[in-house]
Amino acid sequence: MIRDDLLPSVVRDQLPGWSIAPGGKPGTVALTGGLFFSDGDGVTVLIRVVGQEVLASDAGVAAMRLMDAGVDLGAGRASKAWAEILDGYHLKEIHGRITGRRSIQCAGALVADIAGAVLSTDSLKWLAQGARESPLERSLYAFLSSADLKYQKRPSVRLPRGGEVRPTARVTAPKREVLVQAASSKQAAEHALVLVQQLARARYSPDQRFVLLSGNVDAWSPDQLDLLADNAPVGFASDMRMVDRFLREGKEPPRLWAQATS
Repeated sequence: MIRDDLLPSVVRDQLPGWSIAPGGKPGTVALTGGLFFSDGDGVTVLIRVVGQEVLASDAGVAAMRLMDAGVDLGAGRASKAWAEILDGYHLKEIHGRITGRRSIQCAGALVADIAGAVLSTDSLKWLAQGARESPLERSLYAFLSSADLKYQKRPSVRLPRGGEVRPTARVTAPKREVLVQAASSKQAAEHALVLVQQLARARYSPDQRFVLLSGNVDAWSPDQLDLLADNAPVGFASDMRMVDRFLREGKEPPRLWAQATS
């Protein structure tokens, strides 16, 4: 429920889709319900109006999620990627918190930037695991080579507000470019969900996004498959002919798990 007394109307009007509640400290407001992590947790943004400016932060949630996943933000690829993401969104880190300051007229953009940066940094859990190719990735690259489809491994894709994602492959299909993300575990599928959602924000159409899962449909939870398929076509390594038809003809794979549970 929106509390009209917590924020000036000039700020409230810029926050459609966000629920507004007291933030725990005097003058601080917590915004929730606008965006979600792939595991279902909601993204929370704390804001405070000071004169004609708005201050915002993620309360340190992004860094804590990465620490819980064993990611060291003090060095290496994860540290560099963290800094690049924040720079891309024109934000700063202060005592482990992602923070920003904008004019009151830009409050909505600031909230969107904080939330976008939080979701982008969450993907570092998977980037930090290293650049070794999984068996599924190697199988995908071998298939693309044998099918005479040009592709690029781990391309850099820039997001609208300056962030960066690296899907498994960029495929030059006959009529369009397709970004493919491979996933062989539940956690990797959660990362794939965040990635294809970000690609949607970057205006890649549904027929330009694809998630390839290991094994067959029986190895995956229907609920997780529904989440993925709501954001990108989903295929399985057990049926690469279906993948080939999607790439060459744009024929979207059917939701086999929906038929199995109906």
